[in-house]
Amino acid sequence: MPLEIWLAPPPSSDVAHTLTAATNAASGYTITVKGATLTHTVTSSYTVTAIGSSNTASSAATEQFGVRFTVSGGSGAVTSPYAAAGWAYAGTSSATSQVASSSTASATSTYSAIYIANIASTSEAGSYTATLTYVTTANF
Repeated sequence: MPLEIWLAPPPSSDVAHTLTAATNAASGYTITVKGATLTHTVTSSYTVTAIGSSNTASSAATEQFGVRFTVSGGSGAVTSPYAAAGWAYAGTSSATSQVASSSTASATSTYSAIYIANIASTSEAGSYTATLTYVTTANF
């Protein structure tokens, strides 16, 4: 199911969804995300700029699309740059970005995803959508 983010004030820090991961693999697991940034639903050349691989503060009136994660339970950990108070998004339509991992067998870890979407005065009006695919891979 595609993830839809509506660009409308006020900004919110609500959890958009959760991911759970657990494994009996001795070397743990890795969670990655892949997908293009927010893209206009009619004109695909209009996009909201992905923040990239540096943890970055929210900046009003600047195009930004990003995510951060928190984790509870198990031995999993959120991977930098997604673990800090700021935002990042380094996945693309052709490349993955690691968001979390565990280096040992782990009981269930629950990861909470919180997204940000800021627009500039020059951003094209309309509806935008992003389809992000999360994959968990056991490490053997």
